[in-house]
Amino acid sequence: MVLVLAGGAGWWLWPRTAPVSVPVTTSASPLPSLSVTVVPVQARPLARVVFGDGSVVPWQELVIGAETGGLRVSAVLVEEGDAVRAGQVLLQLDASVATAQRDGAAAGLQEAEAALAIARSDLGRATQLSTSGSASRQLVDQRQAAARQAEARLASARAALAEAEARLAQATIRAPFAGIVLRRNVLAGAVPGLGTELVRLLRDGRLELDARVPELELSAVAPGQAVRVTHGGREIAATVRAVAPNVTAESRLGVVHVALPPDSGLRPGMFARAEIHGDAAPALVVPQEAVVFRDGAAAAFVVEDGQARLRRLDTGARQDGEVEVRAGLAAGEAVVRSGAGFLADGDRVRVVPAVGG
Repeated sequence: MVLVLAGGAGWWLWPRTAPVSVPVTTSASPLPSLSVTVVPVQARPLARVVFGDGSVVPWQELVIGAETGGLRVSAVLVEEGDAVRAGQVLLQLDASVATAQRDGAAAGLQEAEAALAIARSDLGRATQLSTSGSASRQLVDQRQAAARQAEARLASARAALAEAEARLAQATIRAPFAGIVLRRNVLAGAVPGLGTELVRLLRDGRLELDARVPELELSAVAPGQAVRVTHGGREIAATVRAVAPNVTAESRLGVVHVALPPDSGLRPGMFARAEIHGDAAPALVVPQEAVVFRDGAAAAFVVEDGQARLRRLDTGARQDGEVEVRAGLAAGEAVVRSGAGFLADGDRVRVVPAVGG
């Protein structure tokens, strides 16, 4: 019992030491810097590129129909896909009735010519007799009236013959210009009605691409500009023929008519894409790797006093690894090229030379 108390007293009488205090550093350590490379924003001419797509259509398409109804088709001389020349016979209609009418009109013309010759001869004799006093003036007037009637009948006969020949010509349907037969809608033996479509022609075999372009891009498109048309793996060099004057209200798209070369290999109804190359204009550009996306919008970092500052960008065309900057940067500003994807606004950075620079 004595030992326990002594031990307790010893514990109470043991000298207590003061706690060791740890010095607190009040100065903050500098944040680490990220190493980046920068490149200046450059101003240079940039060719404007406008993109569009659409269907291949005929440059000019002509529907050829029957000018007269009720005639049987006696021969069809072309097939779909045939190339035809101007004036070539496409179809032949039964011309038996028209031929008979033409022959009758020709005979009527001969009869009118003979009647006029007799009337003129009678007028000449009456005039001679009147001069010698052997014929009255009344007879001369009658002969003159008969001659004028004969002339009128001759003119009518000539018109009837011309009409008959025109009807006969309508039985032979010819190509009004050179082209390609897109469609043939009749067979031999059919009796088409007046105006019925018989053949559809593509004029001169020329095709176009009706490329649909956003309304805000139409101002950069003009006739004569070069176009690269793509269809699958095929690339075709073409040119802008015209720009349609109207824009579709529902889609806000305009149509650019792109003239295709004869050897394009495309066909009406195919779908293709167009890359229209406009004239070069001054623009600000930065390397593509300098452009990052924050909150779904394009941006870039500029270096100011050793810190990366985020700038929102309005970008345009992308060509040869460069991006057009329409707003957000000024020429000569240093933008982060390497390491931009790892930065946040306000990060401290250390600019280092580019590898190989």
